[in-house]
Amino acid sequence: MSNWTDDPEIADRLHEHRVRGGVIRSAIIWTPIFLVTFFGFAFYLVDRLFGLGHGGTWFLVLVLGVLASLFGFQAAQSLLDLRAEPRETTGMITRRWSRSDSLVLKSHYVRVDDKILRGDVFLLAEVKEGDRVRVRFYPHSAVLLRVEKLKPELAGQERTATSGSE
Repeated sequence: MSNWTDDPEIADRLHEHRVRGGVIRSAIIWTPIFLVTFFGFAFYLVDRLFGLGHGGTWFLVLVLGVLASLFGFQAAQSLLDLRAEPRETTGMITRRWSRSDSLVLKSHYVRVDDKILRGDVFLLAEVKEGDRVRVRFYPHSAVLLRVEKLKPELAGQERTATSGSE
């Protein structure tokens, strides 16, 4: 007797739900931090430009500006992905690698043709460089939702179908 967790369609939906939850968490974390640093940057910039005497220095303005742009980039990616539909494409994995983003987190990446996409180790366990895959991902943060390895004969058929339509 099989369990409902053995169904690949349900497993894909659960994984997509977890990834979407990660995008929501990212928006919840980075957006308020961006807003605080941006308004701090704006406040101290106005303070320096008009000499209001609130203790702002050009160094503080520079640091807050850099931090606001970094946090804003992260927040914008997440907010844009919340509004966008995931995209799907087919291509060849030209590179696969991982790197440690911190002492405890390790990120895994693949380059599918010209797109660099980030996924977890379990999602990328079945694929390697040179494999032809169909991927589903969020377009702004480049987070993978699904990776499907194509069989060599299907990859060839798809290539001829694509080249025939161009």
